[in-house]
Amino acid sequence: MNNNLLLGTNNNGKLKEFIFYIKHFNLFTEYKVLNLNEFNNIGKPTEDGKTFEENCEIKSKYFLSKTNTLVLCDDSGFVVNKLNNYPGIKTAREAKKLGGEQKVIDFIFSKFGNLSYIDATFFCSICVLGENQRYMVSGSIPGFIIKYKRGNGGFGYDPYFIPTDNNKTFAEMNNKQKLLNSHRYEAFKKLSNQISQGN
Repeated sequence: MNNNLLLGTNNNGKLKEFIFYIKHFNLFTEYKVLNLNEFNNIGKPTEDGKTFEENCEIKSKYFLSKTNTLVLCDDSGFVVNKLNNYPGIKTAREAKKLGGEQKVIDFIFSKFGNLSYIDATFFCSICVLGENQRYMVSGSIPGFIIKYKRGNGGFGYDPYFIPTDNNKTFAEMNNKQKLLNSHRYEAFKKLSNQISQGN
C-alpha cells in the first residue's frame, strides 16, 4: 500500500474537522492526506448498516477497495432517547428527505408539545482501515436540542445542539471551542489513544 491517507467524506465541514483533529492529535504524520476529489468516478457506498459503527466501516471498506489506500471515515449524528433514538444513523438523510435540518427539528418538537428543548446525544464513530490496519472508535457528547437555530458557525445541526454544562450551541462557539468540545473530538481522542497503544 502507498503512504497516503484518504479522508472518506464529501462533506466539507467534516473534511475540515478531520484535518484539524489529525493535526491536533499528531496523527498519521508520515502520510500524505488525500480527499475524495482526487479520485475519478469513485462512486458512493450503500450505507445500510444498523449502527454508526457499521456504517463507517462500510464506507471505509468501500473506499479501501476502490483506492487501495488507508482510509478514514466517520458516521455521525444525534439521537433523541425519547424517540427511539431517532434520527440516529439517518440524521443526514432525514434532513434531505424532509427538506433541511429545521424540518427535522420541527418534526421532533411536534412530538413533545410545548417543550423548548429536548435531551439528545451526538455520536461519532470513526473507522480507519488499511491492508494491515483497523481502528474503530466511537465518541459521544450529551446535551439537548433547541427549537430554533442559534449561531452562524459550524454545519449541519450545530445551530440546534447545546452540550451539557454549556449555554452555547456548537454554532455559537468559536471554531476551536466547538472542535474541542464535540463528539468528533471524543472519537479522535480515543483513536489517538488506540494508535499510540498499538505502536
